[in-house]
Amino acid sequence: MPPTRQSALGTRRFRPAILLTLGFLAFSAGCQVGYFLTTSDEKEVKADYGRIGDRKVAVLVWADQATLDEDPNVRKRICRSITYYLKKNLPGGETIPAEKVEALQERGSREWEDMSTRELCDRLNCDMVLRIDLLEYTTRAGNTPELRKGRIRATVNLYYGKPDAGREAVYQTEVVTDYPPRAAHGVPDLNEADLLHETIEHFAEVTARKFYDHKESLRGPSDR
Repeated sequence: MPPTRQSALGTRRFRPAILLTLGFLAFSAGCQVGYFLTTSDEKEVKADYGRIGDRKVAVLVWADQATLDEDPNVRKRICRSITYYLKKNLPGGETIPAEKVEALQERGSREWEDMSTRELCDRLNCDMVLRIDLLEYTTRAGNTPELRKGRIRATVNLYYGKPDAGREAVYQTEVVTDYPPRAAHGVPDLNEADLLHETIEHFAEVTARKFYDHKESLRGPSDR
């Protein structure tokens, strides 16, 4: 049976309502898509000291004898990791190869500790020295030796090697990192070597980030 004039009129009135509803739903979906595409759980963080520029930087790590007895390679491991992150993220700057720093420290034993910043820069052919003094280096948390959690605490000092530069650091801070960063109960599934490796890598990245702009998660540091 052909539609009556009244039913045809009702259909014409109903069709714009359907189109309006579909249009609103499409708009809402587009807003939701746009929201997920534009929002981020990261924030931009400026460097604490972003004036290294095109200068050459050498990373030297100091550790006391007890720490060296426990891990004879701790200086070179931390030096290599921090040098890696600086080289990767300071496109205008230049880092002295960790092997060259290691050769100076091993050949002269503790002799390098008595050198002035200027002497170190001359020996390493660099403009600046980033010195890391280890104060704490462990895979046991505080007074709970059964809790396996890596921790590194160190002072960080950046020095100029110019002849007219003073003895004071142009930048200094203290860095304390735990691995895993947000774990309260340690990491029973990692062996000692892997735990030390991850602890060093986390510390090195946090330290190197003091010198270049970067992004950080709004949810805090994550496990590697």
